[in-house]
Formats: sequence, C-alpha cells, structure tokens
Amino acid sequence: MDRCSKEEKRLDLVLYLELYILYMKHATSPAPALARGIHLLEHLAVDGQMSLEQLAARHNWPKSSVLRCLQTLESLGIVFQHPKTKHWSALKHLCSIEPKLDDGVKRLRDHLPGLANASGHCVEFYLLKDDGLFLFDRADPEIGEVTVQARIGYYRALIELDATSQIAYAFSEKHNPSAEMWVWSKGKKKIVSVNERDKTIQVAHSNGLGVDSDFNESGIRRFAIPVFSEQRLDGVLAIAQRQTPRAESEVTKIRNLLSNIQTH
Repeated sequence: MDRCSKEEKRLDLVLYLELYILYMKHATSPAPALARGIHLLEHLAVDGQMSLEQLAARHNWPKSSVLRCLQTLESLGIVFQHPKTKHWSALKHLCSIEPKLDDGVKRLRDHLPGLANASGHCVEFYLLKDDGLFLFDRADPEIGEVTVQARIGYYRALIELDATSQIAYAFSEKHNPSAEMWVWSKGKKKIVSVNERDKTIQVAHSNGLGVDSDFNESGIRRFAIPVFSEQRLDGVLAIAQRQTPRAESEVTKIRNLLSNIQTH
C-alpha cells in the first residue's frame, strides 16, 4: 500500500512539473494569449477534433481562456466548431516557410531592408523551383509608396520574359524557355520572337543582370541578379522600381546597388 502510494506521488510530481514547465513557457511569453492560440492550433492540426474540455484539460488552462482563444481563431477562419458535436477542428495549419539555405544566401536576406531603403523601392528575393520562381522574402522602403502587388508565396511561372525569368533561364541548366514568351511594351503584352528571346537571355547572362523591357500594367519595372549557392543558381534578387518622373534617372543607381550586392 505504501509502495503504491509512493508511486502515485511520484507520478503526481512528474505531472506537476510538466504542467509547471508548460505554464512557465507561456507565462513568460510577451503575448501569452497569442502563444496559447498558436499552441491550440498546433494541437488541433495534429490531433484532430477536440472538445473545449479536452483542450483545457490537456493544457491545464481555464476553459474561459481557451474558449476566448478558440473564438478569436474562429473569427479569423482558422478553426471551426462543429454545430452538433461542439468539437473544434483546425481549418489551417502552421508550416515552415524556411527552406535549407546556405550561409551566403542567409546573409543576403539581411541586406534586403537596407537595399530597399537605399533604392527607395521594394526588394524581392525569389527562390528557384522546378515550376518557376517562388517569392520567399521581400522588403519595402521605410519611406515611399508601396505599389508592388506580389506577396510572399507568389509564384512566377516564367512565361513572361521579365527580369527574373531572364536570370532563371540564363543561369539555370534545368529550365528551358518557352517557345512563345511575351514582354510588356507601352502598357500592353507583346509576343517576342525566339531570336529576340534568346538574345535577351544572352544579354542577361553576359551582364549578370536582367531588366524588364518596360513598366508593367501596375507601373513596376524590375532589375534582377542571380543568387548562387555552391555555384548553382539558387534564386533571384530583384528591385521592383516604381514608375515615377525620376525613374530613368534612378537606373544607374539601381544597377550599382545590385552590382555591389554581387561583389559582397
């Protein structure tokens, strides 16, 4: 009887310590409610449907606090409460957007805010994928209007012969340009010939720089350079210049900024 009692006490102590560590983990968070909401979402996304009572018991949190978190997540379309069972389910889940990057590419990301402020324009960092370019990160200037529509997660399918696709085709051996590609010209899409396409890509390769032929329908013109990892094209860095009265006078500055990035 005494032995059983000691075993129960030991288990109670272990459980208490685990709950205490979990509590302190969130209690010391700068935003405890946010930490709780993320933790609840992680459990729902992995463990499936759970009731309010189950979630509260699992974390040893007050049901009122858990309910407020769930209702907030529900208002954002992240979780859902089944009307009949009253159980909660996740509609979305958390996933990492951080791929394996070498140290050089990681350091390049640190330059994005400074490059955006120095150029006065949005800076984009695309990663090369089998089906195109994935916008992995971007930075906007602290001063100035932001008109670039592409957001993180945006895919470029490499059918437009813009600055980014010029670099992808110029430096990637596994990507071959489409037979029919187009560019922006005076606000309209213009089909380019195969000879014109190949010449544009060759110039981008020779200069280590891709340049849009004209501003697109959103008033954006990109300048892009290759980003290498172990002598392999890993991505594309682009400055998305806004169309302003001083745009042409900024070209040399933008080219120099990108050139300085390449030499570091």
